[in-house]
Amino acid sequence: MRRRLAWIGGSVAIVALVVAVGVMWPGKVSDPPQQFSEEEAYVYHEPERVELTRVDRAKALATAANFVTYAVARRRVERSYDLTAPALKAGLSRAEWSTQDIPVVPFPVEEARWKIEYSYSDALGLQVMLFPTAASKLRPSMFAMELTPTGHGKNKWLVSSWAPVGMTGANAAAAAPAAQPSGAGGVPNLGDSVPPGEARLDAKWLLAPLGLLLLVPLIVSGYYVRSWRRGRRAEALYGSRQRSA
Repeated sequence: MRRRLAWIGGSVAIVALVVAVGVMWPGKVSDPPQQFSEEEAYVYHEPERVELTRVDRAKALATAANFVTYAVARRRVERSYDLTAPALKAGLSRAEWSTQDIPVVPFPVEEARWKIEYSYSDALGLQVMLFPTAASKLRPSMFAMELTPTGHGKNKWLVSSWAPVGMTGANAAAAAPAAQPSGAGGVPNLGDSVPPGEARLDAKWLLAPLGLLLLVPLIVSGYYVRSWRRGRRAEALYGSRQRSA
């Protein structure tokens, strides 16, 4: 039995040693040669921020307030046509815009609060918190609005983008019906998408089963030492009895 346990313990120890060497010292694989394009990479540079004058600020916020009232809350939606930039109109005529089937996410607005997110020479970004009417039983929602200056002297502001926070672009309303809100929150729950990628497991996690393998020879060795000590005690006891006899 002792010999068998010794062989088993030695075999398990050798296997554990081989696995440890394979985990801690993996073979080197030559990486394929990388080819880089000679074209210059495009580097985004944030436009220079500018401070709005009191007049421009008042005009921009007036346009934003009227757009929320007419287009978002769908109250006299035809009036919002002249407040909307061509990028957001998506080619709709004035008659088509008046049908309320427009690329603007609707919301039953009771109150709106504003916060300027950025101010460039060619764009003004607002964060708009909308509070719904009590009858709608919806929750407040955050939207992103962008306005662009236009006209002679660029003293007139038009809404060029309107989307729930987490989604941008003129066609962001395609995810929700144009006539009335939908879903539990009135606006679709649109979060950041996670691009697919390869899941990789760190090699350190392989040390857990390796640790369990290392416990086997320790247990076998402990059992072997215990049996050996018992045998020595038994031999010593037997010898003492023989001498006393």
